[in-house]
Amino acid sequence: MVPRIRALLAAALLVSAVALPGFASVPAPPPISTVPSCFATCPLGDMHIVVIVRDLASNPIFGALVVLDFSACPNAYVCTSPAGDPYVYDPLSRTIRMTTDASGKVDFPLRVGGGCGPGGVKIYANGVFLQSYALASPDQTGNGMVVCFAIDTDCDVFSSKLGTGDPTADFDCDGDVDLDDQLTMNLHGSHSCHGIVDPAKRSDWGRVKAFYR
Repeated sequence: MVPRIRALLAAALLVSAVALPGFASVPAPPPISTVPSCFATCPLGDMHIVVIVRDLASNPIFGALVVLDFSACPNAYVCTSPAGDPYVYDPLSRTIRMTTDASGKVDFPLRVGGGCGPGGVKIYANGVFLQSYALASPDQTGNGMVVCFAIDTDCDVFSSKLGTGDPTADFDCDGDVDLDDQLTMNLHGSHSCHGIVDPAKRSDWGRVKAFYR
């Protein structure tokens, strides 16, 4: 009987050794995994969304598929580039995805404008829901560029939200729209999916007009 019991124990330990890594590799929700405090993006791609995926033991997960789901955010304007971005965009499902590196990290230089209310954008890792957000962007009109002169009204739309708690203009995640958000708006002025829009140059005006056709 003793040899048989030893054999059963050995088998049980072997099963545990195989099963535990698989269990541990399941992404854990925040605060174990790290997600942004809010979700702010710019069409130029200079407002990054960083996610770090960890398991329940706080170990980083390499190769986890992180998906940003914009399917419930119809006003999000996702820029596309023939040169390619470091992430993959699926226009049918309106999702953006990347896989984590050895530290469990993904860094999305998202080129996205527009906005939507709470719950409009969701983050998943390996199919596990991590967090949902409102979408905020200096591109307040959701057309792929931040322009405050002549042909667009991004600054006017933003100004109407100053002093409120509107999350679509809260770029610094502090719960209100204030002068700090105004500074962010100013810093990202003239940013677009295709670079910087300079109103002083005729060539840039031509690109703006072509963009709107």
